[in-house]
Amino acid sequence: MNKSDFDAEFERLFDEAAANSGHFPTESIPDPAGSWRSLQQRLRKEQRKVVWMRRAKWASLSAASLMAGAVLFSTLQTTEAFRPMYEMVYRAKNNSINVSIRSTESVSTEGAKTPPPPPDDMLPPPKLEDNRDLPNEGAFRRVKVTLEEAVSAMQFAMPIPSYLPAGYTLQEATIHITLGESKASAAKLVYQGSQGSADNQVQILVRKRSFSVNADRQDGVRTLSASPKGGSELEWNNQDINIIVKADLNEKELNRIGDGLIAK
Repeated sequence: MNKSDFDAEFERLFDEAAANSGHFPTESIPDPAGSWRSLQQRLRKEQRKVVWMRRAKWASLSAASLMAGAVLFSTLQTTEAFRPMYEMVYRAKNNSINVSIRSTESVSTEGAKTPPPPPDDMLPPPKLEDNRDLPNEGAFRRVKVTLEEAVSAMQFAMPIPSYLPAGYTLQEATIHITLGESKASAAKLVYQGSQGSADNQVQILVRKRSFSVNADRQDGVRTLSASPKGGSELEWNNQDINIIVKADLNEKELNRIGDGLIAK
């Protein structure tokens, strides 16, 4: 059968099937309302079951907790075990406590290839770095103030100069307050000369004696040395403080400034 004959036969059969389609019985579709109502009833039943199971679970947990409490606190022995912790928290200062938890098992060093590290109290003290300026600590703040404010803000009686070479006036006063301390531990006074250049300055550093690498020197012994930034430095200790005068001046003038430093 060629293609044209096949197409003609297909159209004839299709027309015949379409003409006879009205003689076939039609299927009736049942009403879905009944099935939907049955499904809703099953869902409500499952929901009530889940709620009941949840309530039963919490009820059993509550009953177990009550029984455990009755067993634990039926005698004073258990409650007394918590008394040290209660007193420690109740009597804690500054609203903070420290609790250390560690194992009671002893650790054996047998077979170790290296000796154990030394305890903390045997470690060498950290090397003091003296920057010959306001302390360069990890936590600090520096505040520019007036001379009167600097005197009242210090931890110690701060000396102020009664003598300066002619033409020098106070340019700035900076105090250093270490974090956690209420009073300043160091102050720097910068006096500017009439020329207005950095080389024409007198800097007076007053700080706690412990900040200096020369803190062990005898009181009143003055030491003259060259400043890394130019000029000279005159340094000495006086009771709890260390004083450094920096300037591009001769030794005589530096000592006159040192003699004129009077504590208020």
